[in-house]
Amino acid sequence: MDERERAIRQRLKDDLEHYAAKCLKIRTKAGSIVPFTLNGPQKYIHDRVEAQRKAIGKVRAIILKGRQQGCSTYIEGRFYWRVTHTRGVRAFILTHEDEATNNLFELANRFHENCPELVKPSTSSANAKELHFDRLDSGYKVGTAGNKAVGRSSTVQLFHGSEVAFWPNAQQHAAGILQAIPDEAGTEVFKESTANGVGNYFHKEWQDAEAGLSEYIAIFVPWFWQPEYAKAPPETFELSDNPEDVPPGELTEAQYAKAYKLTPGQMYWRRQKIVELGYWKFKQEYPATAAEAFETS
Repeated sequence: MDERERAIRQRLKDDLEHYAAKCLKIRTKAGSIVPFTLNGPQKYIHDRVEAQRKAIGKVRAIILKGRQQGCSTYIEGRFYWRVTHTRGVRAFILTHEDEATNNLFELANRFHENCPELVKPSTSSANAKELHFDRLDSGYKVGTAGNKAVGRSSTVQLFHGSEVAFWPNAQQHAAGILQAIPDEAGTEVFKESTANGVGNYFHKEWQDAEAGLSEYIAIFVPWFWQPEYAKAPPETFELSDNPEDVPPGELTEAQYAKAYKLTPGQMYWRRQKIVELGYWKFKQEYPATAAEAFETS
């Protein structure tokens, strides 16, 4: 490689945002295959974990978010970038159900299939659960949390726990696969989920991180950061300021919009979602604050 080519390769290796836009492809919600450009929530997560990595040499993050905000896509893209640029690195993704496992591995396969030849690594095996890059001796594997022993015997450097609040055997996995991750520089652990009530493993882990009692940083992503979570309201649309239109003690629509500086389009989208899901389910699936995510009726 000449000096220019070396500089190009070095930036792709060092700058995830640049690499993602140039080398990774994703499927949009509309079904199109497009370059992976980080959205607002993804950039926020990226900035938080990069600051932690620079400070302590590793990543330990627990992420509380709403539905379909691109958190898993960011982590899978990050891990593909890491395992294809580093020797001897293993990534393991553990989800709450088989369908989610298949979806996340499909993401990784899409990254690999569309990766430019210049930076695409050689593979020795590729199946429904694993990608192995032989020349790098690095790999990427997925599993489902229904099996208590899944991943237990593995040694991994990059771990993504997806929808942790819905793991059926969360404590066993914490004692198994999470113990297989060395406490070393360069390792990364992400635990992410929408909320699923209080008192479970994810809720306790979130509380510890938020209180500064663990090495994990607590990252919350509110629903209204997602630009597509808005809908053009009809001309007759008005925000209600009647306390009788909401459960006792809850903010009226007008108060909610003012508190979070939301547009009429966001509030109309919110109203339609509440009709679809119910008031309390909406707060769990699309929280405006971390505390709100764990509220129940």
